[in-house]
Amino acid sequence: MDYTSRVDNKTNDIDDIVKAARIFIDEDDLDVSSVVKKTFEREGFSDILTATNGDSALKIILESISERKPFDLIILDLMLPGSITGQDIYRQLSSTVDIPIIIITALPDKETQLDALQYLDVEDYFVKPLEMDIFILKAERAITRRIFSSKINASNKKSQKLFLNILQVMAKVLEAKDPYTRFHSENVAKYARQIARKCGYSGERLEMIQIAGILHDFGKIGITEMVLNKTGSLTDPEYLAIQKHPLIASTILEPIEELSEVIFDIKHHHERFDGRGYPGKLAGEDIPLGARILCAADSFDAMTSNRSYHKSMSIEDAREEMIRCSGTQFDPEVVKAFLDVQDEEQEKKDRLKLLKEKVNEKNK
Repeated sequence: MDYTSRVDNKTNDIDDIVKAARIFIDEDDLDVSSVVKKTFEREGFSDILTATNGDSALKIILESISERKPFDLIILDLMLPGSITGQDIYRQLSSTVDIPIIIITALPDKETQLDALQYLDVEDYFVKPLEMDIFILKAERAITRRIFSSKINASNKKSQKLFLNILQVMAKVLEAKDPYTRFHSENVAKYARQIARKCGYSGERLEMIQIAGILHDFGKIGITEMVLNKTGSLTDPEYLAIQKHPLIASTILEPIEELSEVIFDIKHHHERFDGRGYPGKLAGEDIPLGARILCAADSFDAMTSNRSYHKSMSIEDAREEMIRCSGTQFDPEVVKAFLDVQDEEQEKKDRLKLLKEKVNEKNK
């Protein structure tokens, strides 16, 4: 969320941005709730909502998130009337959103306080009656941290999107040299992501293997179009030139710090599981897992696409070839993961087709 959009676009005053924050107070004691709300208003805050029980509080909070207007601070009483407690609300929110929560309670014991701070990982914890000066100060600090964190995350996401767009343009430059590889990088990226997820990749690691798929053949930018588009058999010197493309790619991409964890995947995606590949003649698990994944994804798309030197195979024939070369060219576990993904995708398609047929039959 862009917090600066809530205030005059000309202002750079961080205090104005903080005071435009959205605050939610869930407190069943109306006197306490009123005092907290009025104190925030005296400090210049105006976007404040309140609730007096857990059920309505959770509904309001989830609606604000779904409407993309989440609160910037939630003040939560642990002991709330209704079927949903303050702890229930916290546990549901902590797994889905990053909103600072300050706990207020009438329970003064240290054990409850430590549990809240340690196991609930809340922003802060206050026992009633509240010391409002300290309470407001810590609330403003929590809001300020959230705003800066949100702006940094938004900036990072924008940078990552720009970075990915540049990489895709780089891949398109290569495809312009070889019309037979149009959409090849996108397909390899898609297949690599599917296999990697099945192999346990997640988060940033999953994003990076997709980027590696986009750039896996980037080294071919250093190979002449005459060799890339040749319809007949390659001569020995031409084949040696083609074999240099993973090294060319790794040399060109190495200065890009953001790609450091996939440089070796790109460099070694033509290694074979039996050790007869290139450029390093690595074998088995000495080949980076990402490279083994790219090898399978790259080969499958090559087999099922028209190239200057061969016609495309059917999906079924390509699957059979993957199985036949399992343990020699390809990692058997990677092949199994890829085929499992394809089987699952086909099962989804079959189920959807059956559902449509049932709906159409019912509507006749």
